[in-house]
Amino acid sequence: MRKSISNYLKTIYEAGFTKTGTTNKQVATMLGVLPGSVTEAVSNLEKQGLVTRKTYHEIALTRTGYQLVKNLMFRYRLCEVWLSKIIKLPLSVIPEQAWLMAAINNQELLDRLHRQLDQPLVSPFGGALALPDFDQQASELVTLDTVTAGQTVLLASYLETASTIKYWQHAGLQLNQTLTVTHRDATIPMLTLTSANQTEYLVDTAVARYVYVQPQTAGVPV
Repeated sequence: MRKSISNYLKTIYEAGFTKTGTTNKQVATMLGVLPGSVTEAVSNLEKQGLVTRKTYHEIALTRTGYQLVKNLMFRYRLCEVWLSKIIKLPLSVIPEQAWLMAAINNQELLDRLHRQLDQPLVSPFGGALALPDFDQQASELVTLDTVTAGQTVLLASYLETASTIKYWQHAGLQLNQTLTVTHRDATIPMLTLTSANQTEYLVDTAVARYVYVQPQTAGVPV
C-alpha cells in the first residue's frame, strides 16, 4: 500500500521520539509496508531536504521536515481532542479519523477550533499539541521498555495506534499515573509495574517501547 509523504514524516517522528532517529525496519513495521518501500520513500524525502540519514543508517528529520511535522501534529492532535471531547468517539477509533481530518489547513478554522476546545495542551493520549522548536527537542521522557527494575515513573503518553490503545485500556493504565517497575522478566518479555496501593500491572515490552514515561525520584521528576 502506498503511503503519503505526511504518513512517512509522521511515522519517522513517532518512531524517533525520545531518540536521535529511527530505522527503515521500524518505520516499515509501524506503517505495515515492505522495507523496500520505505527505502524508496526515504530517498525521495532526502532529496526534498526533509530527512537525513545519519550513521548506522538512522533516519532523522531535518529542520524543514520537522517544521512540517510540527504543523501536522498540531492539526492531528487537535482533531483527536475534538473527536474525544465533543464527538465522544471511542478512543481506539479516534486516531484514524483524526488523521483523515488532519488534512485541514485553514489556519482561521484551526484557531477557532483550538479556542472552542479551551486551548488544549495535549491529546487524549498525552501527546503535546505544540511540539518544541527544532533546536529544543530534548525530551525528559524515555520509553518504558528502557526503565530498570526499582525505578518509579510517571506515565506521560503513549503511541496512539488502535492496538496500543486497546492494550492500554485492557491493562487498566492511566495517564499521569505514577508506578514503580518492580520486575523485569528475562524469560517472558514482560514488565511488572506496581502502584502506591500495591496494584500490579503487566506490560509487554513490545508495547512498553511505545509508552513514554518521566522518571521520578521520591515523587519528583528527574
